[in-house]
Amino acid sequence: MVVHKADLNTSELRRIRAKKIEALLDRPVAGADLLDLGAGSGHLASYFMEQGAKVVAADADGYRYASSAPFHEIKGSELPFADRSFDIVILNHVLEHVGDRPAQKQILAEISRILRPGGTLYLGVPNKWEPIEAHYKMPFLGALPKGLADFMVRTVRKQPEYDCYPLSGRELYSMVRERFGSVVDKTSEAYDWVVKNELSGAKQAIFRLLPMPRPIV
Repeated sequence: MVVHKADLNTSELRRIRAKKIEALLDRPVAGADLLDLGAGSGHLASYFMEQGAKVVAADADGYRYASSAPFHEIKGSELPFADRSFDIVILNHVLEHVGDRPAQKQILAEISRILRPGGTLYLGVPNKWEPIEAHYKMPFLGALPKGLADFMVRTVRKQPEYDCYPLSGRELYSMVRERFGSVVDKTSEAYDWVVKNELSGAKQAIFRLLPMPRPIV
């Protein structure tokens, strides 16, 4: 299916992005114990329930949560789940929000603890070197020192601070390798999926001409 972003409502766009995650997981989800960590409104939890996964969702609060999957409210970096509880953990654009590098390392350690042997962590994150930072739409905001980023956000967006801690590709790879034995970079596959399934017309043609993102290592 090829669609124009402008023609999609929020629900449709979220469903397409859930399908992207399913495709990039490259493993069956039916029957799998799956944790949607940082679940937000629960659209991923609902989608993977439809695909037959046994889904549990968790987030720091549940004020937006609207899925029927069981929900756990979590505080800090400790996860309220037993060792080896899940086959799949999805952490989609959440790691940059959990706090600084020690907090990020702690949540990855917790995920490693609750994953079963042979389990899969899907980890989607922005890159600190992106020309336009995804959350505040400001040039190279993620690459600035924290104090300067805070100043820019206060001045331009009237927010108290820059509340994200994005990583470079190499920083992320190094951090993940500390806890997980095998790391597969699927940035190129994700880019290709978006071009084929979320874009059309002139925008799709332009993005097809751009070079594919290079692997981290």
